[in-house]
Amino acid sequence: MTDNACAAILSRTYYHRVSAWRMGPDGERPVCENEKCALSRLARVAAPAPPDSTYVLPEAAYRLSLYTLPQRTFQLGDRVEVSDTAGRVFHGRTSDSILYPSHCVTVVDIMEVAEP
Repeated sequence: MTDNACAAILSRTYYHRVSAWRMGPDGERPVCENEKCALSRLARVAAPAPPDSTYVLPEAAYRLSLYTLPQRTFQLGDRVEVSDTAGRVFHGRTSDSILYPSHCVTVVDIMEVAEP
């Protein structure tokens, strides 16, 4: 099976959409808009534990894996918004992507999830 065939098969599992922006010397510029992707939980994700039941956590950040076609790579610090079919939008920043012949994997630090 060719790399393109593998990429096509994997892309059928992409039910999310990603838009991204990169900071440059002249400000932020778009990297991609509304491209197919898949957002997946990493193997080790833990929610922060409050010290007691009255403590309010001001924010919770966690990491998810972002899968894209091999043509779509990201750089450290790119700002992304990933939407799912339920209307939620995950806001975060990317790591450098790891490129494979059939797909690309990028770790995203999620800082906020906007509900529909």
